[in-house]
Amino acid sequence: MWPSKTGKRVTRRLQAALAAAIIAMGMLVPTGALAHAALKSSTPAASETLDRLPDEIGLHFNEPVRLIRATATDGNGTNQALDADTSGADVRLRFSDPNMRGTVMVSYRVESEDGHPVGGTLVFNVGTPSAKPPVAVGEGSGRSLPIAIWLVHAATVLFLAFVVGGALFDRWLGVHNSPTASAATVMLPGTALLAAGLYLQGLDEAGSGLVFAGAAPLEIAVKGNAAICASLFVLSLLTIALPLTRCQTTGRVLAVVALILAASAFTFSGHCSAADPRWLARTAIFLHSATLLFWAGSLLPLWQLGRTSPNLRPLSSFSRMIPIPFFVMILAGIVLAIVELPALIQILSSLYGRILAVKVVLVACLCMVAVYNRFWLTGPTLAGDPVARERLRRSILFEIILAVAIIGTAGLWRFAGPVQAEAAEVSPALSIHLHSEKAMAQLELGAEAHGTRKVHVAIMGPDFDALDPKQVVLRLRNPGSAIEPIKFELTEAPEGGWEAEGIAVRDSKGWLADLEVLVDDFHAVHLEGGLSD
Repeated sequence: MWPSKTGKRVTRRLQAALAAAIIAMGMLVPTGALAHAALKSSTPAASETLDRLPDEIGLHFNEPVRLIRATATDGNGTNQALDADTSGADVRLRFSDPNMRGTVMVSYRVESEDGHPVGGTLVFNVGTPSAKPPVAVGEGSGRSLPIAIWLVHAATVLFLAFVVGGALFDRWLGVHNSPTASAATVMLPGTALLAAGLYLQGLDEAGSGLVFAGAAPLEIAVKGNAAICASLFVLSLLTIALPLTRCQTTGRVLAVVALILAASAFTFSGHCSAADPRWLARTAIFLHSATLLFWAGSLLPLWQLGRTSPNLRPLSSFSRMIPIPFFVMILAGIVLAIVELPALIQILSSLYGRILAVKVVLVACLCMVAVYNRFWLTGPTLAGDPVARERLRRSILFEIILAVAIIGTAGLWRFAGPVQAEAAEVSPALSIHLHSEKAMAQLELGAEAHGTRKVHVAIMGPDFDALDPKQVVLRLRNPGSAIEPIKFELTEAPEGGWEAEGIAVRDSKGWLADLEVLVDDFHAVHLEGGLSD
């Protein structure tokens, strides 16, 4: 056993690390879902100007999607629902009213392959842009709905761990004659949590806030993967609640079946379920979920055992066998992290990576607590040391707090899409040199999220001397397409030069740049060149 001072010092360090991780988790409170499925391209492109309303609009995503709804609004306030055909990652929208003019805003909402809803807006012009841009209808739910989704999800996972993982512990490692929960105790709260989760999922898919909307949200949710997950969870709880546990063998088999059903449900939702290679990702999800449910579900029986039971045989059995599933849980989690976040440089540059960093801190604390319990407290407790037994109970309670924090942190991934979705639509950066007899410029197009670009222009004199223009305007045109020239008025960048954002040029091939530099009130210079030169 550790000396008293050393044990207290380690405990204080673990408590400080846990507090820091929980504070960091609190700073990541969900405000809404970020990218899951991501729009890679559209026809027409964003900000295009067309002579007439197209027969259809094409949306191409980075993964298969299910369209929930799509509407179009123009500058006159005319609003219409759009007919749609969906084929894998492609969605085609058709107008029922072909008379829309001016600035047209197409608002869409789809369910991504991971089961999470994603909304977006495509804006283009038919003829002259509207003096008063259209306003999106009904998008945004504030913070209340994401927070409710997060809390219900975390409560559902904890309840499954308590029921399914706890039953597996009791029936395989515990005392078989110990009292079991009644069917009502298992099914009533479990069904309530799952129904609430489905309802909130439906509200999220509909783009609503945290409101009561009748049966419509449930009707929407049952069409997606959320219904599959909820069905498997219900079957798992029913398997545990079956009154067939008088036979020890039957009870053990049913506990294993329930764990398999619950772990399988997790493979139908979440970012990792849609990651490639699919077989590896879903296998890792299954193993990670199964071992997590067993480990977390065993903590409460172990804590109760240390308080009241004179029979510590379950503690001895658990101590001998837990290293293998615990190692599988950690290894599967590492595999999932690598699949979703292959580049280490992306860890702190994305919300997904920052959540991963918080979870890693919590898991590191968990590993230290587990080692402390296994090698310093279990042996003396089994030998009858009352001090070690009390310390083990406190340590297990600390482990329960860690389990809640880890599950809560993992639930935040629901609102932070993986980096691949953003990377899939980011075009490579390019730099071109434009020059004339009176001036020259270095034009750089950098990649932004969602496939748009940011332009930065450095203006110089013909001899590389500094030039301070009064205004810089960029015009982009593609003679080989039906797209009208697009005009951007650049603004002065804080670090020098001129810049603009949101330029919808994904493929530079065929595009020509015309840079108009107003040197003073009476002289302007035009610099022209191709983006693909």
